[in-house]
Amino acid sequence: MKKKPMAGGYIDSYCTRCKLNLGHTIIAMIDEKVARVKCGTCGSQHNYKDAAKEKAREVKMKSVSGTTVRKSALEKRWEAAVAGAAGEDIPYDMKRAFSVGDLVAHSTFGRGAVRSTAQKKMIVIFKDQERILVSGN
Repeated sequence: MKKKPMAGGYIDSYCTRCKLNLGHTIIAMIDEKVARVKCGTCGSQHNYKDAAKEKAREVKMKSVSGTTVRKSALEKRWEAAVAGAAGEDIPYDMKRAFSVGDLVAHSTFGRGAVRSTAQKKMIVIFKDQERILVSGN
């Protein structure tokens, strides 16, 4: 039996700031429907967005062959970040210092682009998700 959501409880929702499906605290309800939530990661408050529906939301694009190709919003952001990055792919090494815009070749996650760096960490956007990696910065 599934528990009914209630104010103060936890629910998965699409965070409009983080751009990810994350755990949220329910802060407002209308009748029996979740209305507003607070992200447990960034603390932003926003209207509830069903995580399952947002995950399924994809942009359709036509390829040259005429077949339909489905690309997620994250994949489109990854393509733009990689296209805008400068230089050659740098093999990932946690001791190496990276800069914003560098291309990273990771042995597990594949090709990514550095979006930000701070305090020996960096955020890298890969095709499947953004990840925080250790760097020598």
